[in-house]
Amino acid sequence: MHIRRQLTVASPLSAGNIVGATLDTIAGRDASERVRNAIAMEFSARDVLLTDSGTSALVLALRMFAKVTMPVAMPAYVCVDLIAAARRAGVRVRLFDIDPHTLSPDMDSLQRVMSAGVSAIVIAHLYGFPADMPAVMKMARDAGVPVIEDAAQHAGATIAGKSAGSFGDVTVLSFGRGKGTTSGQGGALLSNGAVEAAATLSPGELAQAPSTGVLLTTAATWVLGRPSFYGIPASIPSLHLGETVYHDAGEPSRMSRASIALLDRTFPGMRHAVQARQANALVLRDTADQSRNLDTVRAIETGESGYLRFPVLLRDDPRDNDALGIARGYPNPLSLEPQIQPCLVGSREPLHGAHELARRLVTLPTHHMVSSSDLADMSRWLRER
Repeated sequence: MHIRRQLTVASPLSAGNIVGATLDTIAGRDASERVRNAIAMEFSARDVLLTDSGTSALVLALRMFAKVTMPVAMPAYVCVDLIAAARRAGVRVRLFDIDPHTLSPDMDSLQRVMSAGVSAIVIAHLYGFPADMPAVMKMARDAGVPVIEDAAQHAGATIAGKSAGSFGDVTVLSFGRGKGTTSGQGGALLSNGAVEAAATLSPGELAQAPSTGVLLTTAATWVLGRPSFYGIPASIPSLHLGETVYHDAGEPSRMSRASIALLDRTFPGMRHAVQARQANALVLRDTADQSRNLDTVRAIETGESGYLRFPVLLRDDPRDNDALGIARGYPNPLSLEPQIQPCLVGSREPLHGAHELARRLVTLPTHHMVSSSDLADMSRWLRER
């Protein structure tokens, strides 16, 4: 099969950007206002608080809306960092299901969970695939329930031409490793002005995270990020690459100066990175659509994926391929994770979609360092399923 040449674009994460951010940090240049303005413009936000991680931003959002007497609704299939945020914020959780073919909420499941009583809803975009935010927001508005939009994995996705991350009452962003646009470590909490959240989004008494090691770690990630190199770090068990590892959330702090300096340089290249991922994903989708042994995840009707990763649902037993950066999705629904049990509200919600995703989902890399040779190897892997 002929493999199309992928789109070549400027890399948002490059040696030049890392060096430049290092010099800016040493010189004490403060780009925080410029970064906040750029984020606010991209996501139509009124207020932007830069945090030390996306998890910290979610902790602050949960504290903003959660009530002691009522749980928060969360997706049953998502990163375990949501558990860490819930535990740090001291909230109880009620889970709703996910449609495995779109990665968007199962709206019937969400309606049942809301009817049982929740103080807020957390909606997450997974692997760059947009959740159906217009439908969620209508349902939430009718019920008078605030929505926390977890856009940590938005990766430039859009819904009806509007950026994913622009819909919720507040939005959580992450700029950590593997999030498409990186600041090494860091996140953000956004308010669109629909709720009175301005005081909460003030840095207030939040300490600033240290810059130590941020740029060095980012440089190592950039060097080893190519699929052809991925087998090297993946072979080191202590790095836990590709694994889902739970870590307790710390008390939120502000983004470090080094992370701000790097984000100032990488954020303007976000759209170029999206174009590269979409072009690479198109090649993989051409191959995946011809297979009878897998199903390709599709974006909702009004949405366009930013393809943080290329997800497929295998019909046989999913297996990783470290040499190509091919990895299983999250191994369990949140309902089976031991750390969530103390805050999980009992429910008879079946969560069939979440269990199917845990059993069948595999994702392939799409980022700008994927080469034509990598695409050929991954296409061969898809054909052999």
